[in-house]
Amino acid sequence: MYFDDEDRLELQILAGGNIVEHAPVFSPDGRFMFVRCLTNVQVYATSTGELTRILDDATAPLISLELDLKQPELLIGCTSTGELVRWNWRAGVLKKTVALKLGSGDTTVLTCHLMNLYKGGDTACAFVTTKRKSGDQVNWFVVNTCTGEKIDVNCGLKLKVRTPLVDVGKGEFKYIVLAQGFYIYFVNYVTWKFCRYKSAHKQTVTCVRMSPCEKVAAIGDSNGKIFVWRDFEQKKTMTSTLFHWHSLEVTSLAFSPSGASIYSGGHETVLVKWSITTPENRTYLPRMSNVIRHIVVSNDNETVLVCTEDNAIQLITGSSCQIKSTVQHFTYETKNKTGLGKFPLGLRLNPRTNTLVLNGRSGHLQFYSAYTKSMLYNLRVVDTNFRSEEENHIIYNTRITRAAFNINWMATGEVYNDMESFAEVRLKFWHYNEKLQSYILNTEIDLPHEHGFKDIIFSNQFQVDNLRCATAGEDNVIKVWGLTDSENIYKRGSMWCCLAQTSYRNLPIGSLCFSQDGSLLAVGYGNILALYDARNPRLPLQTLSCPPGLDGVISKAQLRLAQNPLNGARKELTQQRQQLWALLKTLLNSNDEKLVNQAKDLIVGPPAKATLMNQPENGSKESVFRYIMKMPELGLHQKLQLLRRFGVECSVSHAHRNRLMEHLQQRALIPQATRLRLRKLDARLHRLHTRHRYKAKQRLSHLTRRRQNFEDLVPQDVMNLFSVLKIDESSKPRKEDAKNKSKLDESSKGTPKVKRIPAKAAPLQGLAQISQVQFGAGDQAHLVAVCTESRVLIWNLLTLRLQAGLKLSVRQLAFDPLTNLMAVITKNDELHVFQPNVPLPLYQRSNLPKTYGLAWLPRRQPKQSSINVDWQAQSTLLMLTHSQEIAYLAPPGQSPSDDAPAPISFAQSAATENLLKHATFGIHVTKQQQASTESLERSGPLIVGRGEHSAVNAFVNLSAHTMPAMSLICSEFVKSLVTPADSTLRHLSKSGEDAPLTNGGSVNGNGLLHGHSDDVLENEELAEEGEATGSTLDTRKTLLEQNEKLEDLLPEGELDQQTLDHRLKTITSLRTKLKL
Repeated sequence: MYFDDEDRLELQILAGGNIVEHAPVFSPDGRFMFVRCLTNVQVYATSTGELTRILDDATAPLISLELDLKQPELLIGCTSTGELVRWNWRAGVLKKTVALKLGSGDTTVLTCHLMNLYKGGDTACAFVTTKRKSGDQVNWFVVNTCTGEKIDVNCGLKLKVRTPLVDVGKGEFKYIVLAQGFYIYFVNYVTWKFCRYKSAHKQTVTCVRMSPCEKVAAIGDSNGKIFVWRDFEQKKTMTSTLFHWHSLEVTSLAFSPSGASIYSGGHETVLVKWSITTPENRTYLPRMSNVIRHIVVSNDNETVLVCTEDNAIQLITGSSCQIKSTVQHFTYETKNKTGLGKFPLGLRLNPRTNTLVLNGRSGHLQFYSAYTKSMLYNLRVVDTNFRSEEENHIIYNTRITRAAFNINWMATGEVYNDMESFAEVRLKFWHYNEKLQSYILNTEIDLPHEHGFKDIIFSNQFQVDNLRCATAGEDNVIKVWGLTDSENIYKRGSMWCCLAQTSYRNLPIGSLCFSQDGSLLAVGYGNILALYDARNPRLPLQTLSCPPGLDGVISKAQLRLAQNPLNGARKELTQQRQQLWALLKTLLNSNDEKLVNQAKDLIVGPPAKATLMNQPENGSKESVFRYIMKMPELGLHQKLQLLRRFGVECSVSHAHRNRLMEHLQQRALIPQATRLRLRKLDARLHRLHTRHRYKAKQRLSHLTRRRQNFEDLVPQDVMNLFSVLKIDESSKPRKEDAKNKSKLDESSKGTPKVKRIPAKAAPLQGLAQISQVQFGAGDQAHLVAVCTESRVLIWNLLTLRLQAGLKLSVRQLAFDPLTNLMAVITKNDELHVFQPNVPLPLYQRSNLPKTYGLAWLPRRQPKQSSINVDWQAQSTLLMLTHSQEIAYLAPPGQSPSDDAPAPISFAQSAATENLLKHATFGIHVTKQQQASTESLERSGPLIVGRGEHSAVNAFVNLSAHTMPAMSLICSEFVKSLVTPADSTLRHLSKSGEDAPLTNGGSVNGNGLLHGHSDDVLENEELAEEGEATGSTLDTRKTLLEQNEKLEDLLPEGELDQQTLDHRLKTITSLRTKLKL
């Protein structure tokens, strides 16, 4: 597909920067903290958590950030490319950039730590570790941060391949502690002597930390143990103390400034404070938001900073261990072992505040404002506790898989499925509370569907009356929910209940969508689009299916053979293709059964013979056979294929072969009686009590699953296994001796002949599965877009015909009701933007990152340009990428938050003109307004149509598929076009009242001035003008007197606060007393 190379839009990041990848740094007084986010340094106030400054002068990701010991206002950072950046963080000014001279070639800097060592410069020297490429040994250097030159050091320390964990002591005891795997190194950077140790039981070291005022080091390992090392210069005098509470690995350690306490954190989401002298005395801060990643303590011991893996920084008081503030950016979903998607909800838009909603912490929804680039809040939806990860176990938590939003309501679907027991499914409806400014749970339904949800959608985003909600489940059932009176005698109100449910041929549901007015419900069942009446969705009104071939699935076989032999093709394959092509030509004109069987043998054919390895001798074949058969990770089919590669042939005896074929024929397919029995049992489950229904349903589902697995296993694995063992009809019989053949013939006389199952090839025809359904809006409300595996089909509901089709394999779709634009992301990571009525692409882009979801964000101030010129004039397209970032396409330097708020307009323009006349600079404004009114009077206002007849607009804008019969609306429509006599008189009087605004002349509908009018109206207008001028003169005199009094009160210098307050009170009292 062709893409325009001259694309002026760039992919920019709106939110999602990782602020917890590296440990933050406190200022010397603890009032500010410095956070690294890729190439930026963000400065926050610790008291309020507010962002105060951003330092963005680095050209590559920062891997370290520290304050100089002698110059605390100097902030030094090091990038991964070996560039030192120095800022004066108080002034926000870049001081200097220095390139490290680490040798020739591409070198990646792994770590960089400042030392309490000054040699030939005003800043401290740094301990740097580098690596050229993966697999190489890690090198270390001592670098002068002023010049970037290496400093020669006489030390025999050699590091291994892994990225080291490094910490540097900057107090009285100048030591460097390093850890690689289970090796621990202590280096004295004054004498440059080092010693090496191994961790207890050779456990992997996960974090290291040096004490700021003692010769003490704390080391945590993967078993959750913390060892405090003392006197580690010599192995004879070295001692270690065990601190053990964590059950999983220790992720972070931190000493208090006095060295009397240690803070530790891990996967248990608990912050533990230890006493260095008595390990038994410890305090806890449980239920942190997520796994603790970094812990930093301020120099005054007043604030403890904790970074959690959900991209949050929590500031905790050091004395009472209470959370005082939180810095929360875009919330990250933590890694787990389940293999499930991180964002099953995708990217949603809350129509109430135009905020983005997506999955956040486990069991939470996060609401993010793209206008202010701030996290509003995390809403806890799941009531169960969060289960932390365990070693050698897969832990499942309840996940929010679907959600839908209305201006007053929110519906969420949560599923807990541990792949062993029956899935727990809950549907919750939340109502927005104005006082609390949050959502409150209104209704909770247990097990609305089986195994989970496919989709949840409201009938209208802004409608409150007659609101409906439709849910589709994995059980191929659609349920429609509505508001009814609550049955609770203790709390009256409204609640949600099921109004109707439906299904269609037990076909799987791909997607569902309501029309713009909520009257129709479109559901995609397999390859069929069904249309329901939203008020009574018992039976579909219409079912639409695409003709064969147009939905992306061909109904005929296509065979393409190269005319010329390909380079490297084997001769036997070329001959087989030529024979097949000749047979197919003759098959088109004849129905000979011999030719059909011959073509079938050529199509199915024997299994392809792979190239044999170096065949071992006959004596070593047995050892090869035993070794391969002992491999537990391989299946039987894989073992047999591997044996054939080594030239070891396997076969099955004739008697066992017949018994196996009989058994397979009897149980290859489920008999009809068994299917009917399973259906009857499923129907009887609804008669059981709720207490016994779940257990019976679980047993029945296990039985159905086992039968289905066996049915799927036969054509996939068993038939392939038979072809390897040469049991099927497509394989050639093995050559046997005449004696053995006669014995087999005699033994086979008594056994009946068994009909063999043929090896079936892949099917040539299938059904297209609908994945997305979307209605149009406004004048395109009669169009429905349907997405299959390889097509986008546009249906016209007025003609019930297929209007257009696009050859796109859509993975995600987003619709903008303001502009009728549809944005789709294909499986090849391509973006296409089009309208359903004219499916020609307005914008195309390739090489996009992998995305989880799309959403259109309306602009606060739309642009006055056509969508053909700027397709993002009304709304901005946002994408949730796989790197957990929200991205958008815009020209360089522009973001969705740059839109100015909508201007405020007042209806009474005459009153504002009178007020502006007496203002200080109001005369200049009134002159401009008079000039604009004079230009309007000369040309006359352009009036198109009749403003009173809103029925015409309502009739034209009415959706075509929801329009009632013409016999019902014809009489009312004609009556609305007739103008009564009273309205004409009111229109004439209104034109007379507006005469002073047009210099005494009244303007008719065509913009022409009337030359004469009634004398009575002129007298009334003159009287009104006299009263108005008298009142304006009195008002002007009063305002001038008060203005002179205020000017006398003005001092020559600056005004104090009391004088300003007095003036403000005087002005407000005048504005309330005078009635202009």
